[in-house]
Amino acid sequence: MNKLEFAYHLTPEAILAYAHSTETPLQKIDGTWLAPPTMPVTFWTLADVPWLDKERTFIHGSQSFAYEKPLLAGAHLDCVLTLTRMEQKTGHSGALTLYTHLLECRCKGELVVSAETVLISLEDHAWKKR
Repeated sequence: MNKLEFAYHLTPEAILAYAHSTETPLQKIDGTWLAPPTMPVTFWTLADVPWLDKERTFIHGSQSFAYEKPLLAGAHLDCVLTLTRMEQKTGHSGALTLYTHLLECRCKGELVVSAETVLISLEDHAWKKR
């Protein structure tokens, strides 16, 4: 399985907590909190992603975001996370697996944001050498 669908309700409290934890300045549009631009990365970390081993540690390789509309507090989002690529490489620390994901979030059927994220996992033996 390389696709996961889930719903996410974006609350003002979630926006405030994320902005505080990342020291991101807060903004409002017509009195409604605007989510920080990198916040969508956190949405799918709450879901059970079947192709990512929860026992493994992942590091961020890269991320990019494309917004079609502002991501506002109160939005009820329908999200689809897709594993678009899985690639094996060898780095200085040993074998690596790169997982490229595309997250698309819609509100009332309209695309709000798409985010591409690359997560990197070192193979077990590489962690033991550190």
